[in-house]
Amino acid sequence: EHDPDGRPSMLQRLIRGGVGESKSKHKAPIHLKPVGRLDMMTEGLMIFTNDGQYARDLELPKNFLWRTYRVRVHGRLTPMKMRAMRVGVTARIDDNINVEGDASVASPTGKMMKYKGIKVSIERKTPQSGRRQRRNGSEEVRGTNTWLRITCTEGKNRQLRRILGALGLDVTRLIRISYGDYDLNTIPPGKAIEVPARDYASMKKKGQLFSGDSKSKKKEKATEEPRSTVEWVNYA
Repeated sequence: EHDPDGRPSMLQRLIRGGVGESKSKHKAPIHLKPVGRLDMMTEGLMIFTNDGQYARDLELPKNFLWRTYRVRVHGRLTPMKMRAMRVGVTARIDDNINVEGDASVASPTGKMMKYKGIKVSIERKTPQSGRRQRRNGSEEVRGTNTWLRITCTEGKNRQLRRILGALGLDVTRLIRISYGDYDLNTIPPGKAIEVPARDYASMKKKGQLFSGDSKSKKKEKATEEPRSTVEWVNYA
């Protein structure tokens, strides 16, 4: 919420756009709390609420709320790496992050973190044009950009970047498209909309990602609540 370089936070931008203002002049502004966070290199869906307990319930990993992302990676993606993501990965924690172009580069600290399995599927692959020269004089086709759809429940700091980085894949774009029953859909960048609160118990019924997990519940489709008319707010 407080940027060391003095840049406006997301909450400040929302307030500038009128989000959280009380309709009555005699009432204090509504206090908003974020549900989780996105780092500077990640884009997509962000959720804010005026209910602190509701925000806490949505964030807790033990509640297994599904978070889905579209991820563009560069590198050689193999069936073995896909299987590793689904089974679980132990990755080195990167505390020192440097930004180079569109990608983030981590400096390893020596600490290790165990991540549970995630759901992953390939959306599409885009081979890069051109070739490069090997040291022995032969040529090889450059790497491939692959768009993945990933769903996880843990929500640990920089989780997907660390998992993919441990498998030799560079994340060049990361977009959160859903969180529980909240979906990004076609909301334009730089816009905020007010929506009815989704039922927490209904979102929790989805349970863990894989049916083989211990104490997992059967997945049930959450009943979509009727949406009220939304109001577009420009907070850019």
